[in-house]
Amino acid sequence: MSKNKVYSKFRWFVLLTLGIVTLASSMVLISPAPLMSQIAKDLGLSLGEATGAMMGSFTFCVAISCIVGGIIIDRVGVGSVFIGSLILLIVEGLLTPVIGNSLRAMLLIRIIGGFGTGPIMAALTTVAAQWFPSAERGIVTGTQGMSVGLGVALGFVVAPACFNMTGSWQTAMAWLSIFSIVGLVLTAIVAFGPKPPKFADDVGCQVAEHSDNDFKLAVGHVVTWFCVIGIFINSWANQAFNDLTPGFLAIDAPVDLGMGPMTAGKYMMIYQLAFMVGSVLCGIIMKKVFNGNARPVLLIASVFAAVFALSVKLPLVYSNSTTLLICLVLTGLFLSTINPTIQAFIAMSYPKRITGKVGGMAMGIGIFGGTAGVAAGSVALHTTGTYQLSIVIVGAVILVGFIFALGLKPIKVFCLDNN
Repeated sequence: MSKNKVYSKFRWFVLLTLGIVTLASSMVLISPAPLMSQIAKDLGLSLGEATGAMMGSFTFCVAISCIVGGIIIDRVGVGSVFIGSLILLIVEGLLTPVIGNSLRAMLLIRIIGGFGTGPIMAALTTVAAQWFPSAERGIVTGTQGMSVGLGVALGFVVAPACFNMTGSWQTAMAWLSIFSIVGLVLTAIVAFGPKPPKFADDVGCQVAEHSDNDFKLAVGHVVTWFCVIGIFINSWANQAFNDLTPGFLAIDAPVDLGMGPMTAGKYMMIYQLAFMVGSVLCGIIMKKVFNGNARPVLLIASVFAAVFALSVKLPLVYSNSTTLLICLVLTGLFLSTINPTIQAFIAMSYPKRITGKVGGMAMGIGIFGGTAGVAAGSVALHTTGTYQLSIVIVGAVILVGFIFALGLKPIKVFCLDNN
């Protein structure tokens, strides 16, 4: 940070707000999952149909609104978008006990929530670029990664607890609106508080003060698509590993290890905690060890995440509970760093006026990678009858990400002396 650039301490309140808002949206996203059996029963659906309706519709709308939200953020600002998104999440919660007794109504409600969540995910790179010096932007992106994990973990606990108290899954989902209301209050403080500093873009060179061609230049640059593909690959690996590993651990031989659901759940809970810790640590490491350079962080993370993800299928590893746990923890630590590091690279490499568009596009397209990952793993499981090939696919996909990480080099097309 140069001496003439003094960033306001208010930025840490902005980061807190980003974390709470992200946590609230993640809780809304996951809240039907632990209640799915009762939801399916009340709506007269199979578990598969209920899961597709409640989770699939939401995730699809998150991806679409993430792309659109990034464009809107660059026009009206983060505060206004957060307020609109949180209002949609609160509306979803409040409508659920009122009209949420039919499939058609719940589809509408979950679509509303999905469109509220996407722009929150898209805002990350803009918050990092506008409020934080370059070396701290990895900490910002890592904090949101941790908030997503914490929101999912709390959603698995809070939603069933509210259901047990109220006896209604609709009312339980409505109670989660409290977290969105807290986020809305914090966002209002940010919206009416100090404005982000108006420093020149910190992208390693002087850029034009105003340019209508920036986003066109970004879309036409190969590094932008390396970022998009990197997030797509990370979403693929992360979603597939989360969805398939519990079965690999739990289901009896000859399918796989036969540890049982409870033991598998404990292992995956520890994995999730490691994932949250890794999300935060990656930003600190990128700042302290690599001086804000994202490329070596990604290269190291890709190699070790692949190695440790593949290791869980080796008899030498899974035959010893301590060794298995260590490998799962290391997988979580390394895999968790990839997405925040790419987002930090975007925040550090593009003019602030287009970080919303670029970050939203990368996240929006990347989210579809999770669907591809689960589909590929499911086909492999169906074809072979075990999870072995599914895990090999996850490791191989992470290694493909290593290739694209090699291409994340400084971008010069926005520099005045290159236009």
